[in-house]
Amino acid sequence: MALSEPGRMVKSARNAFEIIEYLHDHGGADLGELTEEFDLAKSTIHGYLSTLESLEYLVNDGAGYHLSLKFLYHGTAARNSVPISGQADEILSALADETSLVAWLVVEEHGRAVYLDRAVGDEVVQTYGRISKRTDLHGTAAGKAILAHLSDEMIDTIVDNYGLPARTEYTITDVDELHEELSTVRQRGYATSKHEVALGVQSVAAPVHHEGRVLGAISVSGTSNQIDDRYFEEDLPDVMTTAAADLADRYVEHHA
Repeated sequence: MALSEPGRMVKSARNAFEIIEYLHDHGGADLGELTEEFDLAKSTIHGYLSTLESLEYLVNDGAGYHLSLKFLYHGTAARNSVPISGQADEILSALADETSLVAWLVVEEHGRAVYLDRAVGDEVVQTYGRISKRTDLHGTAAGKAILAHLSDEMIDTIVDNYGLPARTEYTITDVDELHEELSTVRQRGYATSKHEVALGVQSVAAPVHHEGRVLGAISVSGTSNQIDDRYFEEDLPDVMTTAAADLADRYVEHHA
């Protein structure tokens, strides 16, 4: 999905969403905390909170304000609007059972990787990621699998917007190195990430294609203790490319 060009921003709308994001990130807050955080008068903050509460987007439990479940309504609708979201459940479950790892469906939105769905294998150690998480594309296997099938112009636009922040010493932070890595991903049909988002965490992913367009990627991730080198390098790539092809076929059947 292409990044939109910055346009005229409505300050009041931006302020409202900055308050919403602060409440999300901090699990709620009271009027005093929000007044200290934002460069706005207390009465102005209270006006935003009262409006959002009256529209049922916030809940005031007496101790502070929290996001309401109305966001779940919108979030569910947003997830259901993604073309491949409804076809991946069985494939993710099968991957989790076969690999005993966490299986993910990841898509790109506004130049970011979004964790759309997952399935968890038995006795899995939870690693990086959660459903709805938005993160950089260049560090995860799924993100690189998607990036590799975007245009060079789009890749450069994403890098210009977000940079290549380092999560660990192994994260790719040089744009030329990133393009070289993505070329390798295109040639072999899958991507890997080893210690790039967190030390001890690694993943393998394959892109899901339809008519020359990348719809997303399927990945599995786990700790270095869970995945030995031979399985990571020799077996998992075939498992992931087969699963991605299966999901692409289901997408075609669903939209026939």
